[in-house]
Amino acid sequence: MSSWWAVGALRDEQVAEIAPVAAPKIKEMGERTAARDAWSRWERDVARGGGAVPVWRPDGYHTNEALHLYEMVNASAFDALDDACELHVMEWWERFDEDVEPFIVSVRKDNPVAALFHGLGPQRARVLPGWAGDTVLTAAEVRGHLEAVESVLALPGPEREQVLGRIDDWPGDKEATDILERPLRVWRQTAAAGLGLLSCRIWF
Repeated sequence: MSSWWAVGALRDEQVAEIAPVAAPKIKEMGERTAARDAWSRWERDVARGGGAVPVWRPDGYHTNEALHLYEMVNASAFDALDDACELHVMEWWERFDEDVEPFIVSVRKDNPVAALFHGLGPQRARVLPGWAGDTVLTAAEVRGHLEAVESVLALPGPEREQVLGRIDDWPGDKEATDILERPLRVWRQTAAAGLGLLSCRIWF
């Protein structure tokens, strides 16, 4: 199986259709006691690791800190909705607005959002709306969040290289620059087009 992450534009009337189902589940996932505790542990692990968790043990296996981050970010509202047959979000990918090319990536046996979060760290990752790569926003909400999203994804040279290096170090076959830059492109184009946004991560 692969973990897929899609970020694309929707018209506000489509957001009004999907948000009543998806938004409460995303909020619930982020507000669980387990999610808050997991985030706090990630912050402590990062503080001990000097800015990021250690990923690899000397024997070549993943560290407990990396496995914890993976498991935390792997909790997807859209996987839960799919399991309950309440919403099959991949059907919505065909409804992404043609004016904005969506960002859709898959990583076999790993999670592209976990790679991004590892690169950004908890302070920056907390700025992104929703939970662990999942969010659904109206056009007005996209415009309202854009500056904050740019502040954590459009990084200056040395910070950008550090983040890209950490993304590249995370397990899985992916392009670090795509994980950092292409979601931001979708955000910017979506805001310019006056559209809403759907960001969703699932296993398939």
